[in-house]
Amino acid sequence: MPVDPVTYLEEALDLIEQEAFNASGVDWTRVRAECRDLAASAQTPADTYPALRHALSALNDHHSHLRLPDAGTTHRGLLGVYYTRGTVAFVFPGSPAALADVRPGDRVRRVQGKSVGGAVNDGLPPDSVVTLEVERAGERRVLTLTRAEVPVVPPEPQGHLAAPGVGVVTLPDCDLSGLLADGTPYEEWVRALLRDLAAQGAACWVVDLRRNLGGNMWPMLAGIGPLAGEGELGAFVGAEERWAWRYERGAALLGEKVMRRVGGPAPDTLPDHAPVAVLTSPLTASSGEIVTLSFVGRSGTRLFGEATRGLTTSNSLYELPDGAALLLTTARDADRTGRVYSGPIQPDVVILTEWDEFQTPQDPVLNAALAWLADC
Repeated sequence: MPVDPVTYLEEALDLIEQEAFNASGVDWTRVRAECRDLAASAQTPADTYPALRHALSALNDHHSHLRLPDAGTTHRGLLGVYYTRGTVAFVFPGSPAALADVRPGDRVRRVQGKSVGGAVNDGLPPDSVVTLEVERAGERRVLTLTRAEVPVVPPEPQGHLAAPGVGVVTLPDCDLSGLLADGTPYEEWVRALLRDLAAQGAACWVVDLRRNLGGNMWPMLAGIGPLAGEGELGAFVGAEERWAWRYERGAALLGEKVMRRVGGPAPDTLPDHAPVAVLTSPLTASSGEIVTLSFVGRSGTRLFGEATRGLTTSNSLYELPDGAALLLTTARDADRTGRVYSGPIQPDVVILTEWDEFQTPQDPVLNAALAWLADC
C-alpha cells in the first residue's frame, strides 16, 4: 500500500521531537514549518528526505542521521575519501577517490579552491562534483571527482603477531547487520583471530581502532570483550536514565539483554592488569568510540594516538515505513568509572598517525605501543 508522504513526514518529525536527546533545544514550530515547505511537492516518502535531514541538522548533535533503505548494500553519493589534518587517512575501495588513485598519505591542499583545516574532511562540501588539489612527493594534481553509487563491502578485522607474545587486532567499522561480505558474523571473525593469536603465544595485545568509523557496537564488543574484561564496561546516560553495556563469557549485553553472542567457546578473558594498548585517531568514531571507552578505566590499558572524532553519544534506530530509518542521538556515553563524555576521547600518549605508514614497521603509533608492551 502506498505511503502518504505527508503522513510519513509528520510521523517522522514526531519521532525526532519525542526521542532525540537535543530535541528540547529546537524551535519545532519553526523547524516543522520549514520542513513542510521543503516537502511541499513531495509525491513519495523519498521526496521528504531533504526535509528530514533539515530537521536532523536542527538537533545540532552532529550524529543523528537518516539511513536510506539500501544503505546496507550501496553507498550513495560517495567520494570515498577521509582526510584529517589535511592528510588522506583512508580511501574506500572502488570509490571515485580510489579510481583517481588517491592514496593514504596524500596531502589535500585545496577543496573547491579553498584551503582545508585540521578536522576530518574539513571543507568537503556535499556537492555532487568536487575538485581536490592533492599533493604526493612534492607533485600536485587537480582532481575532479563525481559522487557515485558504490557497493558496500564490509571491511574485515585483521590480526597478526607483531612481536613474540604481542598480538595486534585491527577492528574496522561494523555494518549494522553485523555481517562481513561472506556472511560471517563480525564477532566470530574476531573470536577466531583472538584464539589463533593466543595459540601463537600472544599474552599482551594491541587493539587498533584508528580506522573504526562506527556502526554496530554489539558484534565488536562480543568479539573483543575478552580483552576488555567481564562485567560493566560503560553506559548510555540519558536525561534521567542510565543503561549499562556489559561483556560476559562471549556475550555483549545491554543491561541483562544479550545483544550479540559468539557462536563457539569464547577466548579466556584477560586479567584486568594484563597489558592492552588501544590505538585511536580522529577517524575513530561513534561505536568505535564506545569500544574505546570499554577499555578506559581498565588498569592494564593505555591509549595511544590522537583524540577520537568526538561522537561519544548513542544513536537509537527507528525504522520508517519505506525501509529507511532515523538514527537519533538519545544518550551520552560513559566509561566504566562513570565519567560521562561530551566530545573526543583523549589518548594517554599523543602520537600522530602517518597514514602512508599505517600498520607497517614504520608506523609511529604502533611502534610506541609495542615499545610499551616490550616487557610484558
